[in-house]
Formats: sequence, structure tokens, C-alpha cells
Amino acid sequence: MVSCEESMRALAFSARGQSLIGQEMFKVLERARHIEEAGVKIFHLELGNPRLPPPPQIVAGTISSLQRGDVGYTYSAGLPALREAIAERYSAHHGCALDERNVVISPANFLISQFLDLVCNREDRVAFFTPAFPTYWAAAAHIGLAVVAVPLDAKADYRLTMHDVDVAIAARPRAILVNSANNPTGAVYSQSVLDYLAQRCESLGIWLLSDETYGDIAYGASFYTLARTGLPHVVVMSSFSKIFSVPGFRMGYAIAHAAVVNKLTLSNSTQLSCLPAFTQIGCIEGLKVIDDYTAAVRERFSRTNAEISDLVNRSNLIQCVIPTAGFYVFADVSAVTDDDMDFSQRLLERSHVAVTPGRSFGSEYSRHVRVATCGHYDDVREGVVRLIDFARTLVG
Repeated sequence: MVSCEESMRALAFSARGQSLIGQEMFKVLERARHIEEAGVKIFHLELGNPRLPPPPQIVAGTISSLQRGDVGYTYSAGLPALREAIAERYSAHHGCALDERNVVISPANFLISQFLDLVCNREDRVAFFTPAFPTYWAAAAHIGLAVVAVPLDAKADYRLTMHDVDVAIAARPRAILVNSANNPTGAVYSQSVLDYLAQRCESLGIWLLSDETYGDIAYGASFYTLARTGLPHVVVMSSFSKIFSVPGFRMGYAIAHAAVVNKLTLSNSTQLSCLPAFTQIGCIEGLKVIDDYTAAVRERFSRTNAEISDLVNRSNLIQCVIPTAGFYVFADVSAVTDDDMDFSQRLLERSHVAVTPGRSFGSEYSRHVRVATCGHYDDVREGVVRLIDFARTLVG
């Protein structure tokens, strides 16, 4: 009789199957959940899971849609009313010439894979400015791409420069991914540099994905969307998850040339069929109050991140750049460890604080950890105090 272990050894996965690496923060979450099951309180600083209540209009719109029975199949590109609302907002707020043909609805995390799948062939080069969101790495590995990492300078607060753009372009990648406002650093890149990047890519036929998920939560610098360029090789993606505090809705969108939107729609049809109508209807209602809601969100995280950054930097042990967007602090723990994985594991086991190891954002950040500051303020502060106290135990 064949044993289970022998059967596992006989399973032959594809190269793509073997290349799946997932996201480290969800692995941390699973380890934390096991400890919680024993009755221990965990301070969750690993995931960008905002604890602010979403706009009541989203909740009411979603519930009303469900009560009407909106649970069947719908458009693979997303509801026309939602696509129109997004196009109208970008046109009004950013001076873009858009309509629903330029918008497709899809989960933001999935859009990264969809974009790379549509524009890259196996073994093509793709460039990231690092630290870079973990899904970029995971999606590139799954598709079989060669990643060119372009590290940004911490002394420049991790802001993108024209020199960084030139380094990425010199690698002759098939595609470049740029993330402003940035996760995990909270850096917001300047209009002049982003325009320079977009123009260089367009002139050379390099695809550019601009991940702008945290753009509406920029509070310390002026945010600029590359949707304003209208260039055919530029694809902009964003999400309602963070700005509306509804990550479980899995509601993202891309803005692109109509031909690119058509391809992304076919990808949705093939791999997702469609997204639920009721969550889309909820977001349509949310867009009616988005400006007031995001103003409150920006004020909340501007204050929280300033306080948490000050707490970290006053430790004289751990250091961070003060973020100007989003709800993360990217902390340098090199004074106490050169192994972020070991540090994070022991921090969880001993101090019951969950953080994301820095190497998830690039191998050169193995002396960093990402701290999510979007939980309940008292829990976030207590978690950071425990992190600092744990770091002190490592230096005696």
C-alpha cells in the first residue's frame, strides 16, 4: 500500500505550481491565529486590515442589493454604473479624459498578476522599485519572470528619483511596476519623476503598471496619478479596500487604454467570471461620499503615523522614515538583528506581536519589519511598545 508521504512525493506539479510562494504576511497571520486559539491576545501589526468602520452608505447599499436578490452573474468588466462613476471621479478630480471604456473592475491584488500575464512572456525582465509590495514578487515568480530590483535610498526617504528611473530603464525590462503612494514606506513620488518614468516607458514600448492603492490616503505630500498621462502603455490600478475599509470586498479597478481594458475583461471572464453585484453596488454608494470619508481617514492616519514614528525613533534603537501616506511604518531593526524572519518569529512567540518581515519587500531588507498602524489605536501603540521592549532585550 502506498503511504501518504510516498503519494506526496509522486505528485508532479507544473513549474508554475512549484513557483507559488504566496504572501508572508498571511503566513504570519496563520501562525498568530494558532497562538490566539490558545487564548492569548495577539497585537496584529502584520496586515493592512483597517479597523475604521466603512461608510454606512456602503453597508446600506450592499444590504439593499442583497435584499433585492442581486446574487447572480453580472458584467465581467464590472457594473457600468461603477465604471462610469470611477471615470467621472478621475475626470473631475485629476483632469483625465476617461469614460467607462477605460475602467475595469477586478481585485487589486489579482490585477497585478493579470497585468504581468497579459504583457509579459516567460523569462522576460520586469523591474520593481524596492521595497516593493510582496505580490509583485509572488506574481513575477509564478509567471516565470526575471526581476530587476532597483532599491530606493532610505536617506532620500525612499522617494523615486530620475536616476532610479534610468537604472530601471537601462535593464530593458518588458514592464516596470511603480507604487506611489508606497507600501511599505509611505513615500509619495513627485509628478516630475512619475511623468519622466511614464514618458521614457512610452517612448521605448515598456509597459508600466502604476499601483496607486494608497493614493487617496496621502496626507504629507501631493499625490499625482499617472492616469492623467493617457499613455497607451500605462495601466493604473487602485482599490476600494483601504480607502473604504472594506478589504474583504476584494474590490479593485484598473484604468487603461480601451484595448487593455478589453484584455483584462477577457481575463476576468476566464478566471473570475465576474465580481459580485452587491459589493459593486455598495461601492457605487460609497463613491458618493468618498471625499468626506477619505478626508477623515487621512487625518486619522496622519496623526497615528506621526505618533508611532515618533515612538519608534525616540527608542534610539529602531528607526523609521516618517510616512507621508498609507498606514504602515517600515522600521529598520538592524541595530538588534540581521535576520528579520527570526526577529519576527520570536517577537510573535514572546511578545505576542505580529509584524511582516522586511525581506518580503525585497531581499535587501532582511533587517527591517513592516508595522501596520491601521488597527485600533491602543492596540497599535501597545504592539509597538512591545516591539521596542523586545528589541531592547536583544541588546541587553
